[in-house]
Amino acid sequence: MQPATTTTAPVVGVATTASTPIPGCATGANQPFFLEQAARFCVEVAKYFTAGECRFFDSEEFKRLVALYGTMRHLQTLGKGEQ
Repeated sequence: MQPATTTTAPVVGVATTASTPIPGCATGANQPFFLEQAARFCVEVAKYFTAGECRFFDSEEFKRLVALYGTMRHLQTLGKGEQ
């Protein structure tokens, strides 16, 4: 599931990679140690974000993108019978 397609809450992802190509969403491509590192990174970033010490986007640029392309919320209705 892609959380950004089902919630209006902010969603930030962390890309994990493998040394060889993996078809589609194959499972088992990541080592648990690396997934743990990614999770710890997310926790640390969340601490800084909630303290107001970092941000994920430029608000003026985001306003410009919404003005140009719309909210893209229509993408959240796909698969729910509302197209």
